[in-house]
Amino acid sequence: MSEYFVDTLPNGLRLVSVAMPHLHSAELVCYVGSGGRHEPLELGGISHFLEHMLFRGAGSYANSRELELAFEELGGAVNAATDDESICFHSRIHPDHLSKGIEIFAQMLRHPHLGEVEIERQIILEEAREDFNQQGEQTNPDNLMAALLWPDHPLGQPLIGSKESLNAIDSTALRLWHAKFYTPPNTLIACCGKIDRRQFVAAAATFFGSWQGEAPPPFPAAPPSKPGPHQNWVQDSDSQIGLQLAFPMAGRKDPRPLHFSLLRRLLSWGGSALLPQRLREECGLTYAVEANCSMLADTGYLAIDLAVAPQNLVVAVAETLGVLARLGHSFADTAAFEAARTSYTYDVGFALDQPEAMAVRYGWALQAKCLRTSAEDEADIAKIDAAQIQQLCRELFTRHQLHLVVVGPWRKEQKHEIDRLIRAF
Repeated sequence: MSEYFVDTLPNGLRLVSVAMPHLHSAELVCYVGSGGRHEPLELGGISHFLEHMLFRGAGSYANSRELELAFEELGGAVNAATDDESICFHSRIHPDHLSKGIEIFAQMLRHPHLGEVEIERQIILEEAREDFNQQGEQTNPDNLMAALLWPDHPLGQPLIGSKESLNAIDSTALRLWHAKFYTPPNTLIACCGKIDRRQFVAAAATFFGSWQGEAPPPFPAAPPSKPGPHQNWVQDSDSQIGLQLAFPMAGRKDPRPLHFSLLRRLLSWGGSALLPQRLREECGLTYAVEANCSMLADTGYLAIDLAVAPQNLVVAVAETLGVLARLGHSFADTAAFEAARTSYTYDVGFALDQPEAMAVRYGWALQAKCLRTSAEDEADIAKIDAAQIQQLCRELFTRHQLHLVVVGPWRKEQKHEIDRLIRAF
């Protein structure tokens, strides 16, 4: 029996269904291929702005309260998120109300009112202020790193936009953006849980079948990475200093997505993870350290985030770089590697019980053109060995690829010491 099914309506709308009959719920997820990297600089943040506006009323639902109550009546709690390449609208629903859930999403995606723009603009401006300090300087490490990696490109701009771009977005711009990107060939709906595929397809055909529109143009290609190292230091009054180290990668076009995911686990997930073991357990430098991968269509990066007391800044950077250097030159901790690979394999299997995870695996991945089955992942994870991860680390963790963001009460002499560490890396 297939783990998933894909159906396509005549208008180009794709439907992914994953039957999980042992569950008592269903996850309904709509992916729209529109994100920050599609935006011209003067309309930065419009994808996220429009995502917000869809909750302000659509079709027969006058406002956000009516929409949210409608989903709650189905056992749901609707939410959404915008990233660089897509927007995701999602809600859990009771399986008995699948058709109604699809009807509500159809009204949201197809017939938004796009009213009360000024009220929503003020809300988003308040959200944007969370990324700035009292001097008006950007302090969000993710935004600072994006600007460092992709200067003068939409990928380098905050997804939420700037004060100038948000003030330039009006109802006309929102309607044009909606007409351009909210089209059936640019949309995918995933339904995972206790569902009937035929009912799902029939309901989608009923409420989305008359929807018309063309596929939008492709997004602009990512700029080539410039040799570094590159750094961005921002002064901020705080009790800690936030660090983010990042190393660019080729994104989803790299044939080793599982290797990167396994490396991320080896670095920061679980009791055997190398960075927490060294920085927290042995050195007492930080409460938490996390490694994450951002894998876009043609670019991306692996990032390491941690926060430390100001006096520990230099030693924290030195220890972090030391762990990364050892991974590429003397991969000694095979026990940590085996633990990471085992936990990764287990989690692939555990995800079969999680409708949200299945929506990502088969919904988002089909939209992103990187679909892999659980069985494929389990088989390929078993083939990865420590030597392959060591080779990946040699390629990835180099001085010329290193990008560093530092935010907090740092001192000039600390910056000079870290410059020396980076030159020696």
